[in-house]
Amino acid sequence: MSDLIRPYSDDLAPIWDDFVLNRSVNGTFMQTRNFLNYHPKDRFEDSSLLVYNEKNRLVAVVPACRITDEGKPCFYSHRGASYGGIVVRNDAYTAERVISIVDALEEYWKEHDDQRVVLRITADIHAHQRSDLLQYVLTQHGFDNYCELNTYVDLTEFPEDVMARFDRNKVRNIRKCQEYGLTFRPLTQDRELEEFHKLLTINLSKYGVSPVHSVSEIIDLRVRIPDNIRFYGVFQHEAMMAGGMMYVYGDVIHAQYLSADFHFTEYSPITYLYYRVIQQAKDDGYRALSWGISTEDHGRVLNMGLIRNKESYGSKHMVNRTYWKNYT
Repeated sequence: MSDLIRPYSDDLAPIWDDFVLNRSVNGTFMQTRNFLNYHPKDRFEDSSLLVYNEKNRLVAVVPACRITDEGKPCFYSHRGASYGGIVVRNDAYTAERVISIVDALEEYWKEHDDQRVVLRITADIHAHQRSDLLQYVLTQHGFDNYCELNTYVDLTEFPEDVMARFDRNKVRNIRKCQEYGLTFRPLTQDRELEEFHKLLTINLSKYGVSPVHSVSEIIDLRVRIPDNIRFYGVFQHEAMMAGGMMYVYGDVIHAQYLSADFHFTEYSPITYLYYRVIQQAKDDGYRALSWGISTEDHGRVLNMGLIRNKESYGSKHMVNRTYWKNYT
C-alpha cells in the first residue's frame, strides 16, 4: 500500500471542500478553503497537501502553512484556524490506511526539508468520530503532543431553565442584569458588528493584545460562512454592553469571542451574555456549547480565574491535543 502526496492548488478548492465537509470523519468548516481563504493571500505561505491512495482516490487532506517555529522550518497545520491536522476520509479510517497516510506524509516532509511538523487535530467534540486511532498512529510514529484544557456545556443534561446549573453568585448577577433591563439579541447589521469589534478591542486592550480578526474580516466571515457563524449582543437601551461571536460545528456551538465593556462591571453584562448564549443554544437544539481553552503557553499554564468562571456555569472538561515532531 503506497499513498501519493500532492500539493494543494487553487483549482482543487471545490474537491477539497467537498471532501472535508461530506466525506471525512474529522473535517469541519474551519478546514475548508472557503474558510481559510478569508485570510489575505500574503498572510501565510500555504503548504497544504492532498493524499491519494494507489487507485488515485483522495483519502486525506492536510491544511497547512510553512512558518518558522522554535527556529526551525516548520510545516504547521494550520495557523489560520483553530484546527488543522490530518483530515481523513470516512471509509478510509482504518488502522492500515491511517498508518499508510502518515507513512507517506513523513516521507514527503523529510524530502522537503521540513525540520518540524505541528498538527493541531480536530477536537473530538467537533468530529464525526473520535480521534483515538489517529492519535495512536501519530504516537506510534514518534510524535510528541501537548494538551490544552477546554471546557464545554453538555446541553443534553441541562434543564430547560439553564440557570439551575449555575453557581449562585452567577444567578444573583443575572437577576441584577434583569432588574437593570438588559436585553439580548442577534447582531445582524454591519454597524452592529463594527460596534462589537470596537468593544472587543477595548476589552482586549487590558491585556495588551488586539483581536485576531479585523472588523472587515468579521463582516466577510458572516457572508462567507453564514451557516457557521452567529453574533449576539447585550444592550441597555441601545448601548451595547457585551457581545459574542460564535462558530457552529454541526450540533455544537463554540464561543470564539465573548467580551464586555469593562466600564460597566457593576452590571456584570458578561455574566448575562454567558447565560443568554447558553439558553439560546439550548433552545436552538444544540448538543453542546464549547467555551475554548483556559490554558496558556502550550497548556503549561492553567488560567485559574478563567477556568473557575467557566466551571461556575456547569461546564465539563476536555482536552485539545496538538502533535509535533522534529526531523533533523
